[in-house]
Amino acid sequence: MRISSALLPLLATSQTCLAFILSPASQQSLRPTQSQKFNLGHGISSSSLSVSAASTEVGAPGTADLPWSELGFEFRPTKSHLKMIYRDGKWEEAELVESPYINIHIGATALHYGQSCFEGLKAFAHDDGSVYMFRPDENAKRINKSGARVIMPEIPVATFIQACNDVVKDNIAYVPPYGSGGALYLRPLLFGSGPRIGLQPSEEYTFIVMVMPVGDYYKGGLAKPVDGLIVEDYDRAAPLGVGAAKVAGNYAADLIPNMEAKKKGFPICLYLDALTHTKVEEFSTSNFIGIDNTNKRYVTPKSPSVLPSITNKSLQTIALDEGMTVEQRDIELVELPDFDEAIACGTAVVVTPVGSLTRLDADGEEKSKYEFASEDVGETTRRLYDQVRSIQNGEVEDRHSWNFKVQ
Repeated sequence: MRISSALLPLLATSQTCLAFILSPASQQSLRPTQSQKFNLGHGISSSSLSVSAASTEVGAPGTADLPWSELGFEFRPTKSHLKMIYRDGKWEEAELVESPYINIHIGATALHYGQSCFEGLKAFAHDDGSVYMFRPDENAKRINKSGARVIMPEIPVATFIQACNDVVKDNIAYVPPYGSGGALYLRPLLFGSGPRIGLQPSEEYTFIVMVMPVGDYYKGGLAKPVDGLIVEDYDRAAPLGVGAAKVAGNYAADLIPNMEAKKKGFPICLYLDALTHTKVEEFSTSNFIGIDNTNKRYVTPKSPSVLPSITNKSLQTIALDEGMTVEQRDIELVELPDFDEAIACGTAVVVTPVGSLTRLDADGEEKSKYEFASEDVGETTRRLYDQVRSIQNGEVEDRHSWNFKVQ
């Protein structure tokens, strides 16, 4: 891929925007096959616990000068991001760009009509110095579903995975070292970059993958359950809207209730269904899971307004492996007392234990409160968290082939 022709003169002289077009030889080194378009399983492959000593060829993770034990979930500058342009009906060559800024047309559909969606995934360092991405194939599928909802072009799964591989490799020094508890967070972003003034899809699109080292989304991570607020004066998504797509506007709608909840002492918000306000939907940035330890049940909402979480999907598989019953269905608000544990799960938070969920009246006074494992992390929450993190860190067998090696 190449940056638009308008930027080429700038790239020739700029000290802050360095673009690297992969040579044919470099591209070949990333793919065992001879074809230009690699097939999933031939280039970047899903693999189990065993790794080779050749992993050091990509460089050593954790060599950047950063306070690895103090990382939060916030933006930090890294070496580069990856950029790819779609025009004339096809994707162009990918580039690694060192400048954190982009030029965008003032008429871009992303700016005017919200034609934008994104993803989130992580890469983890293993004990032997190798680095693996967790389930990037699922993120590729999901960004395409989101993009289709707002009429954006498909990114081939193999192309998406290769793009993620290449940007992690170029930023390998920023992958938190094994044992630090951190990860390199990848934020793929697809948006309409061509100009339109009438309401219609763009003719040009930009795909970016930015990366940054992160720690826990909520300070303390799994150390202590957080208190949540049930939001009743705002809705996250309409029943026939775009709630199941990871489009940018869904998150803008959460800004006011999220900030208001924090001011009241609640770091996390739980939304109800927009139609009746009687069913649990999801948290601001993560899925809801209710745990019934007595009956070994793992219960999570099934709604066309809820974004399907890849972490939730993974935890469901782990729960089934452990003999739990997994239920995806409507969860009535009145069912909350039936759960021993409540969990917020997603790529950013991984697993966050929720100690309580509070409802406030119109005057801001507490009218009801549902309490779970409020003092300590619940046993099932801990077990699920430990298992998924052990898989991500390469400490147990990757029996479902979720880890993709960076090479």
